[in-house]
Amino acid sequence: MRNNILNAIYNKLSSIEDLKEVYKYNKGHFTKYPVAIILGSENEKVRESVKTIKKIYKFKLQILQEINENTRGQEDGENLLINLSEIIDDMFDHDDTLGGACDDVQVASSFTWEDRELLMRVLEMEIICIKLKQLT
Repeated sequence: MRNNILNAIYNKLSSIEDLKEVYKYNKGHFTKYPVAIILGSENEKVRESVKTIKKIYKFKLQILQEINENTRGQEDGENLLINLSEIIDDMFDHDDTLGGACDDVQVASSFTWEDRELLMRVLEMEIICIKLKQLT
């Protein structure tokens, strides 16, 4: 199940023209920005009823944009991340089952900073996939 969801998220993100690279793992060095990193999932199971189990998969997504003034710069980098957050929100609104991998998808986001080899502005998103399993 996790791999199906991970691949569905990866395929969605890979279709976004403004993202230069998308990875299913964290990597130390990047050559193009913005870059998306899909981090592993958390999983919890909740018994909804005697016959239904609700599985919740939470994937962390980081989109990194360097803000060095010699390249994109802070204002342009910030605007790009805001636009990407709206694009991603809209993508999951229009396909809220990830092509059937989930019964429902929810997205939450926040903006942070990270100091890697360069100072990065980071769009952090949590992609939550809910899958209902009917017991017989």
